Amino acid sequence: MGDEPQPDKPGLLHRVLTVPNLASVGAGLIIFWVLTDVWTSATGTLLAALIGALITAAVWLGWTQLALGPRLERVVSAPVLGYVPTTPGRPTPVLGDTTSDGSLSYLKIAEALEARNQGQVIMICSSTPGLGATTVAMNLAAAATRMGRRVVLVDADPSGGLSDYGRAGNGPGWTDLAAGTASLREASRLWRIDESNTFPVIPVGTTVENRGEVLGSMVLAATVDELTEHADLLILNSAPVNWDTSLQQVATHADGTLLVVTPEVDPRSLSEIGQRLEEIGAPVVGYVVNRADRTRDRSPRWRRSIKRMAATFVILLAVFSTWNAYRIWDSWRSVERHSFDEVAISELPAVPSPDQTGENLSSEAVTAVTAVPSDSGTYQTFMIVGSDIGDHRADVIVLTMLPSDGTAPIMVSLPRDLYLPNRCTQGYTRLNANFNGCGDNINGATLLATAVEDFTGVQVDHFALFTFSGFEQIIDEVGGIQICVDYAVRDTKSDLDLPAGCTVASGAQALAWVRSRHTLEYVNGRWQTMPGVSDLTRNERQQDVILAMFKKAGKFDSPQQLARVVRSVSDAFTLDDQLGISDAIGLAWDLRKLDPSDFVRLTIPVQNYETSTGAQVLLPTVPFDELLSDYYAASASGDAAE
Repeated sequence: MGDEPQPDKPGLLHRVLTVPNLASVGAGLIIFWVLTDVWTSATGTLLAALIGALITAAVWLGWTQLALGPRLERVVSAPVLGYVPTTPGRPTPVLGDTTSDGSLSYLKIAEALEARNQGQVIMICSSTPGLGATTVAMNLAAAATRMGRRVVLVDADPSGGLSDYGRAGNGPGWTDLAAGTASLREASRLWRIDESNTFPVIPVGTTVENRGEVLGSMVLAATVDELTEHADLLILNSAPVNWDTSLQQVATHADGTLLVVTPEVDPRSLSEIGQRLEEIGAPVVGYVVNRADRTRDRSPRWRRSIKRMAATFVILLAVFSTWNAYRIWDSWRSVERHSFDEVAISELPAVPSPDQTGENLSSEAVTAVTAVPSDSGTYQTFMIVGSDIGDHRADVIVLTMLPSDGTAPIMVSLPRDLYLPNRCTQGYTRLNANFNGCGDNINGATLLATAVEDFTGVQVDHFALFTFSGFEQIIDEVGGIQICVDYAVRDTKSDLDLPAGCTVASGAQALAWVRSRHTLEYVNGRWQTMPGVSDLTRNERQQDVILAMFKKAGKFDSPQQLARVVRSVSDAFTLDDQLGISDAIGLAWDLRKLDPSDFVRLTIPVQNYETSTGAQVLLPTVPFDELLSDYYAASASGDAAE
């Protein structure tokens, strides 16, 4: 039989993982990755994805144009009348199932053939054996019959494939008609394709030695003329071109040829075949592409390249976002965590009263410390703590309050020497002494956060702990911060040394600035103590530096920049175990919109005090709750200070 079993349709993976696809996507990916290293903003990422997608489309288009050659429609002179999808195990989809994709494709081919061809006799053949020309001939005859056309199908292929399929035997048939040894009635078989449609089929006929001479007889020519008087379409199923020496004699009876090819054929190889068919009098009137994948895109290559560009653009952004999300998550996992054990805190005794400590506090200090604060608003709060490595005393304690109503965020420094009740010792200690923790059950950060809550009445939601080296690292990673001074300043104890004017300070310079207690400035040719330098001055500097650090770290507008910041500073701080990654990313994204000038910076009024042991500490003079109330009252009246 002339037709071989049709191969299974290639899977999606095989269609996607082609050399042109892989090469083009690889080129686009490389360009995209290089550009995102240069353009780190969100706009830059989008532009890089667009350029990468354009490169992908251009490489694919160029590769397919050169490697796969031009499309069939551009090379051959005759039109492509249709594509027949792969139908595994079913050589005759029209005869077997009128609702299949194959059936519909043959109906379209029959319509196209009728619209384009002026002749009645069409020879159907292929360039080489096994391309399915016989299948196309049978199904095209059935499709035209269903359209109401009077069709006669002739098996002119010496191999007798069509005759074998019908199980009608080879003779009498085509060669017997040519030899004049059989009549049309004797040579014809009636094929029924359904309950209401039949068409006659003439088998290949008896095998003869001088086949070419017999098929060229005038008797056969007269028979063909007789057939065309009664039939709208006479289909001659012939052997492949160059495989049958009698092809020329068959072609003399045809008005044109319908050539069957497959998607793998090189269109340029069809030129010689078309020329030969033209010479023997049966020019190609159209092509049928058999065994075409039903999902294959038949649109022009430029249109398919645009589809690939759009798909690549989306895929690049999706992969890039996923990669950066993984980097953020992986960095987040490496951040050191301290537990925030509020349950253990609740088991400690209540805050001791001043008379339990034996301290002789002023009445205003007693009021400021013992007044039961009330939460005057709803905030998301963070306690920022800075200390030296191995030091169990916090050097920097800053409370940041982000109101849920969208009003201005608040930042307040709590002096480390603030003299407050300590739940663990049941006495009064410096605030930073809470950073020692309470035995093995309560860590320092938790106890310090509790002391801040007891004093302010504002719940501490999360804390971030920085060592001085981590503080330096973060500032260096964000490119330094600007520090401006009127005169050159120095402090040999903190290694401070800054020139007059504005300096983009490194992490080490910024740390020296916030730690300096004995700042000297160079005025009129000599070094002298900077006026007003105290722990309160240090608190202001700490806030200045933290806000400047927020501003620099918040200068990101893409997941890539956020991933780089998180990855670079993930080992520079310690967080509480209650802060989730989604909360942290949301906070970071919100903070990037804030300017340091947006923060309200409150100062806790204090007075100097000498303890019973002779230690110099600071006592608050105003309850924190009253400090907040005064600010909000002034804000409502428009008198709040910046």
